[in-house]
Amino acid sequence: MSTPNRRGVLFSAAGAAAGLAIAPTPAFAASQSAGRREPLAAGPGKKWDLDGNAQRFRGNTFVCPVPQDSAFFHAETEAIETMKRSSIADQYVCLPRQSMHMTVFDATTQDTVTNKQLPAWLADCTDVSEVSQRILARLQESTLTPVGPITMKVKGFGPFDASFTMQLTPADDATFNTLWTIRRELSALLEIRAADFETYQFHSTLGYRLVKPLPSDVPPMERLAAKCSALFTGDAATVTMEHPAFNLFDDMLAFPQLWQLPKA
Repeated sequence: MSTPNRRGVLFSAAGAAAGLAIAPTPAFAASQSAGRREPLAAGPGKKWDLDGNAQRFRGNTFVCPVPQDSAFFHAETEAIETMKRSSIADQYVCLPRQSMHMTVFDATTQDTVTNKQLPAWLADCTDVSEVSQRILARLQESTLTPVGPITMKVKGFGPFDASFTMQLTPADDATFNTLWTIRRELSALLEIRAADFETYQFHSTLGYRLVKPLPSDVPPMERLAAKCSALFTGDAATVTMEHPAFNLFDDMLAFPQLWQLPKA
């Protein structure tokens, strides 16, 4: 069975663009059984539109770029090409190679501003730009612990029904201590603490799933996971990240650095 195109597998684009909430009606259940898929990471207010184009989704974060001369980076790029050749490629959108990174600490997004989920010292900010300026000023006045090398090892791909993501774990005790020192100091400094703070899974995202999978998608997802996992062996099984920094983003295509954390 051929894979439907993105417009065919999603809800009505016109209804979604109008901001309509689509309830799980019997008609929708029938469309699912007929092979139509519910949007996941695509639609109004999401990171992607219904055709997999990046939408404006602003925020700030702390990330380590993946070094582009590393075996791990080359494995990521080959995994992306493998995804693009797969039978389920149109259910995903892959990131450009230059945006490959590992998040160290999530800060804020346009959603946290709109939903008034900011800490008290940022609560009167009306947009992401103002939030970023205040965070930068506080960082510049801080005395954060200098950061040493961050070496990660491959843990395995996360569930393909949510995203296209390689899970990572600290390669040694020094990296573990470095990462958690950074996270705890930034949380205290910025007064930001996510619900999953203590259980956070480090990762490097290669792409996003645009639609929720059907049971028939599971076998090709499993085959794809096996093919991609086989790429991350030998030198590609570990990677020493570039130095972490405070980054801005307007979408998921680029994460320009604004301020590097102090170096050990």
